[in-house]
Amino acid sequence: MKYRTLTQDDVSGGTTQLSALALGCSRIGSFSNPTPMADIRATLRRALELGVNVFDTADVYGQGDSEREIGKLLKGRRDQGFVVTKLGLTFSTKMKLLRLLKPILKPIIMARGGGEAVAGQRGDNMSRNFDPATFAPRLDASLGRLGFTYVDALLLHSPPASVAGDPAVGAALAALKAAGKVRHFGVSCDDHACLEAALTMPGLTLLQLPLDVIDAIQTSPVGEEIARRSIGVLAREVIRFQPGIAPPTAVANALGRNHVTSVIVGTSKTAHLEQAAAAVLQA
Repeated sequence: MKYRTLTQDDVSGGTTQLSALALGCSRIGSFSNPTPMADIRATLRRALELGVNVFDTADVYGQGDSEREIGKLLKGRRDQGFVVTKLGLTFSTKMKLLRLLKPILKPIIMARGGGEAVAGQRGDNMSRNFDPATFAPRLDASLGRLGFTYVDALLLHSPPASVAGDPAVGAALAALKAAGKVRHFGVSCDDHACLEAALTMPGLTLLQLPLDVIDAIQTSPVGEEIARRSIGVLAREVIRFQPGIAPPTAVANALGRNHVTSVIVGTSKTAHLEQAAAAVLQA
C-alpha cells in the first residue's frame, strides 16, 4: 500500500500516514446490500491485510451498523485504523424502528428482492440536522457504536454552504477536538459552494469531495489554498465520474489528481478491494 501524509494533529503531535486507498463503508448493514455479513467482515479484515487504514463511515450508514462493524474490526488494534465518521443526516422514526427489526426483516426483504426498494425510500425518510447543540451527543453515540474514546476524523455530512460557513458550527467541531474526542474535523461537500464555505472554518484539516469538484479546483486558487494549508482530501465517486473506465483504472486516475490524499472505494467484495489496491500500487 502507498501512504500519504495528513497534517499533524494536536494530540499525537506528529504527522499521520493515510493509505492512498480508503474503504467506503456506506453499504455495511444496508438493507440493499445482499452480501452476507460474514463476507463483509472478511473484506474488512482483508483491507487491514492490504495496508488500508482509512475507513469512511457515517452515523446513518446501515442504521449505525457500519460503525458497529468497524469497531469490531479494530477492537484490540485501534492504531491500525483511521476512522472517518460523519454527522448531520438523521433517519425518521420509521427507519430507526426498521433497524431494530433488521435481523428479522432483511432476510425476508432480500428473498423478495425488495432491498433496493427499501433503500429507495431512504431519501424520503432522511432529514438534516446541523444544530451545533446536537454534535456532542451524536458523536458520543457514534463512539459508543464504535467502542472508541475518539474518532480520527469527524465530518459534516453534505451540509449546505450556509451551514459549512457558520462560525458556530466550526466552533462546535473545534470544541469536540479540544475535548479529545476528535483528532481532525472538516466537511464532506457535495458542491463547490460548500467547499468554499468550508474553507472559512478555522482548524479544518480534512475534506471529502466528489471527483467533479476535485477536477474543478485542479489549478484554481481554491486548490492552491488547500495545498497551502496542507488540508487532506478524500476523493469519492471516482468511478461514477469516469464513465466507461474500468474501476481499477478510475481509482489510479483519481489518485493522480492534485490535492488528493486518499481515494474512497465503496465495496463489500474482497476481489474488488484487491483490484483497487493493486491499482494504487501501480499508480
